[in-house]
Amino acid sequence: MKSLLKNKQGFTLIEIMAVLVIMGVMGSVAISKINDISGTAEYRALETGIAELNGREMLYWTNAKFAPGGWSGNGGDAGVGGVWTNMDTDLGSEYFWSPDPPNIGGADLSFGSQTIPLTRTPSEDTKAAMWAPNRSREGKK
Repeated sequence: MKSLLKNKQGFTLIEIMAVLVIMGVMGSVAISKINDISGTAEYRALETGIAELNGREMLYWTNAKFAPGGWSGNGGDAGVGGVWTNMDTDLGSEYFWSPDPPNIGGADLSFGSQTIPLTRTPSEDTKAAMWAPNRSREGKK
């Protein structure tokens, strides 16, 4: 038994250090990938929030169009009984508006570390208002 243990050698300090360096590099790559995934998920959540706002706009606009008296394009967006006046812009506790509540013409919508400036085109007789990213302001945050 003694002769078996006599020929066994352990790892050198250099080999252990090399393994630790490799593990450190692998860990840093994994952390950066996780951060990228998190940012992508937050951006997708913002896109989902925009789609929700557009769905709400369409719903309120359609209800107003078919209501007795119909929808009036003359101040119908912001006036009493208008789409903007009645629409709920609260998307949940993870979403934040700046300013809060958002203006009728748009605002910045944030989710996590991501922020998108949005503009809102007003409702017309033939279509509901639409929320869309304001590409001219997106890089200025």
